[in-house]
Amino acid sequence: MVRLLFLIHRYLGIALGLVISLWCLSGFVMMYEQYPEFDDTERLAGLEPLNLTACCRMPTDFSNIEVDRFRLEMMAGIPVLRLMNGRFQYVIDLRTGEYLPEFYDADARFIAAKAAAEYGLQGDPRLVDLIERDQWTVYASYEVHRPLFHFAMDDPAGTEFYVSSATGEVVQMTTFRQRFLNWIGAVVHWLYPTVLRQHTGVWLQVVIWLTIVSLFLTVIGIYIGLRQFKIRRNGHRSPYHGWWLWHHYAGLVFGLFTLTWLVSGLFSVNAFGALEGRGFFFEHQRLRGAAVNFEHASAFVSALPADAIPGSAVRLDVSVIGAQLYAVASDKEGQRMRLNASSLKPETLSEDFFTRAANIMRPDVPVAEASWLTEDDAYYFSHHDKRRFPVFRIRYMDGERFYLDSTTGELSYAVDRERQWLRWVFHALHRGDFSAFARSRPIWDLMMWPLMLGVTVGAVTGTWIGFQRVIRAVRRSFTRAKAPRPASRSVRAQHSVGAN
Repeated sequence: MVRLLFLIHRYLGIALGLVISLWCLSGFVMMYEQYPEFDDTERLAGLEPLNLTACCRMPTDFSNIEVDRFRLEMMAGIPVLRLMNGRFQYVIDLRTGEYLPEFYDADARFIAAKAAAEYGLQGDPRLVDLIERDQWTVYASYEVHRPLFHFAMDDPAGTEFYVSSATGEVVQMTTFRQRFLNWIGAVVHWLYPTVLRQHTGVWLQVVIWLTIVSLFLTVIGIYIGLRQFKIRRNGHRSPYHGWWLWHHYAGLVFGLFTLTWLVSGLFSVNAFGALEGRGFFFEHQRLRGAAVNFEHASAFVSALPADAIPGSAVRLDVSVIGAQLYAVASDKEGQRMRLNASSLKPETLSEDFFTRAANIMRPDVPVAEASWLTEDDAYYFSHHDKRRFPVFRIRYMDGERFYLDSTTGELSYAVDRERQWLRWVFHALHRGDFSAFARSRPIWDLMMWPLMLGVTVGAVTGTWIGFQRVIRAVRRSFTRAKAPRPASRSVRAQHSVGAN
């Protein structure tokens, strides 16, 4: 059995050593460069100031449309209304009241030119192609925007961006630095090449089973390492030399960390539904108290006092909370101001709303604590992702935590029991997010670098040992193939008779 374990470890190491080594090496890159995601703050930076002087006309055949929210903004100099239902949008030109179901080459070029100017990019955008997907638009969230107009800038940063053919929005933007670092970082670490990642189910199974087999390899390696670690006649504790010795001791010291990162990485993709958590749909609906429809949008736009919009606003978002419409004006820097939906005068939510919200969302569960949060706690914190503060935190007796946005009153984040486990199993063990102190720089770097270096040494030395074994096996096979075959028995007999 022990000999079998040695053989399994050897050949699994040959098969998976390179994958595990690349996971380790790409992890260093991901400490400092994340996969490019075009967030709302970046999108706001490319919008023009709201100008509703040529506004507003509405279509007459949208009365049966239900939406989650709607927003007003400029699109290439045109005021538009976006009726939003989940990720789907109905885009309406507010000058003519025309529904814009899709955008074409000329539209995209005009939108791209305006966006480039707002972002302060140098030169004119060049249309590269109309694409379905590429490495930076492979997520399922882009499905509603496909096909995408891919533009490139001739600026020093090598900026490229994508315009949706369905909504006319800029939906992704990357620079050469981001693309290069992600090719050796996130793309490798998450096994994200487009040819695989576009098939989500297949990609997920590949990641899950590669990780499970890698876990098996690591567990066997830890057992072998412990078994081989003992005092020998020569006084040494390890029977190995050279690369083997490095691999043995790196595995002994850092094998548990390797195991920890593989397990936490497996949970990060919610393998087999583990720690997936729930969606909090009903809590969202109870807090909203009513639905938004086209009539709400039509009435709001018709009564809109154009001169009351804050001069720095580039977007007006309108939704409902507590069965009341409200508007939020956002500027280019992402600063937000809550407005009364009727008068567009600034307003704030009362303290009473937040205390009542706890019982509105979960009327059957007692509240353990409700208070304002102005800095990170154990479950709501900024690391690679930026969180808004302050938020109103509600902790229920069953342990679930809800966080309400201070400006809109909406449920911005929530954790149930499964998500709490995921926070510790993945964020803490995989990314070192144990506490605010551990996340602070350079404490986090000083903690992660030695651990990652140790794990990487174990993986790389094992890979090199396996590579050397394969090379030797190939050379032996090649040598045997070239060596002359021994003479047959009959030929040897003839030579023997001749000699006599």
